[in-house]
This record gives sequence, C-alpha cells and structure tokens, in this order.
Amino acid sequence: MKRYKAIQLVLTALLGLQACGGGIVKEIPAKPDAGTKYIFYLHGSAEEISGASAKYQTTIESIASDSATVISEVRGDTDPNTYAEKLHAQVKVLLASGVPASSITISGFSKGAIIALAAAGVINRPDVNYVLLAGCAEDLNDKYNVAASQAVGRILSIYDLDDENFGSCEGVLKTSDRLVFEEIALESGKGHKLFRIPKDKFIQLWLAPLLDWAGA
Repeated sequence: MKRYKAIQLVLTALLGLQACGGGIVKEIPAKPDAGTKYIFYLHGSAEEISGASAKYQTTIESIASDSATVISEVRGDTDPNTYAEKLHAQVKVLLASGVPASSITISGFSKGAIIALAAAGVINRPDVNYVLLAGCAEDLNDKYNVAASQAVGRILSIYDLDDENFGSCEGVLKTSDRLVFEEIALESGKGHKLFRIPKDKFIQLWLAPLLDWAGA
C-alpha cells in the first residue's frame, strides 16, 4: 500500500510538471493552461517518408526543455494548406481556453516551415508567433501552392547561408502593419542539414532565438 501511494505521488508530481510546461504532446491538451507557452513544431519531409527519427526526437526534446509545452506529431505525406486548417482549429481552441495569442508559437523546419507559412495566412492573427527554420524557397512554395504573401503574424526566419535551396524570406512575405518580420542568417557551414544535427552546439544556434521569439 505504501509503495502504491509513493507511485501515485510520483505520477502526480510528473503531471504537475507537465501542466507547468516543458512537456511534449501530440495534440493540444484537453484543458489548456492559460499560463503555459505552447510551441507547435512541424518536422520536414524526411519524417513524412520514414516516420519518427532520433533527430526529430532530439529537436522536440530540446524545445521542450524550457518552460514551453511542445505540440508535435509525426505526419504522413501532407498537403500544407490542409494541415494549416488543422493548426487553425487547434489555435482557436487554445485562444478560447484563455491562452494569449502571444503565448502561441508555430515553428517548422523545411516543409514544416512551409506549413507554418500557410497557417500564418489562415490563422490571420498578428499576435501569433511563427518561426521558420529554412522555410523560404519560392519554387517550393509554388509547388505546394502556399500563398506566402498572405502570411500575418510575428514571423522569425532562420536560415543558413550555405543552404542551396532555402534562403532569405525577404521578398517572399508581403510587408504590412499586421506582419512583424525578422530574419537571422547563420554561418554554420552546414547548410540545410544544420537544423537536423543532434549536437548541442548546432542546436543552440537556432534554439535560443526560437525560444526568445516565443517568449519561453
């Protein structure tokens, strides 16, 4: 009986930590905590093909190691505009539960960032945060028919100068009073794969500004 109670106490403590942020969930909580920062993370196309990977797991664990709860699931082959509607529905639930828009961040890498761009147009809230990790490539946005010029919100773009396919978001987004845009160009020498290297010295290059942008 004493052992059973001890296990109960441990589980209660762990659940308490989850409520305070720092957890990883596949869907938004049934009862969102208005005091928690929520960061959606959208992986690239590699996981769409191969499923969950150690690199993906390291990424979401790194983001969740601060005060934020990460919402992330492994997708199959995904149409960005269709998935943007799912994100829109989830954000509406968070907002209806009292979570401030400024406490919601949608981040993504590569194709995941293209989905985030699509979501920024659909959600249409200037106070929601977005972080695009290697997310702007005009030809790929055209391929997926994402209207990047309709994006609204606080958008941070991070890319590596040695990335041959994904570069600056300058000229991709349309300037407006409903868009706050900042960009960081990294010089890691790793190019596109920078955001998938599971080593802390590389993770910190993009993680620190992501968490700062999210207020986490």
